[in-house]
Amino acid sequence: MVKVRVKYFLWLADKAGTSLEEVSLTNPSLFSLMEHLKASRPGLSKIIENILQGKSEIIVLVNNISPKTLNLELKEGDEVVLMPPVSGG
Repeated sequence: MVKVRVKYFLWLADKAGTSLEEVSLTNPSLFSLMEHLKASRPGLSKIIENILQGKSEIIVLVNNISPKTLNLELKEGDEVVLMPPVSGG
């Protein structure tokens, strides 16, 4: 089991019902984390599905780096951040 922290920013925290959670994974990949979040956070299921399909503008960071693939292996203590794109005016 690998434990990772997941942080949700802005309106994603409202949809998730929390701004921070710790998730234990038996298959520690970013893809399996997204599958877990899709199943465990109904308010995020459509958003996560779009991330899995590569059709989302949601920013996903692992330890402050944008991963090139969802097949990235996660390690104990990694931090995954989900945040909507930021726009300014």
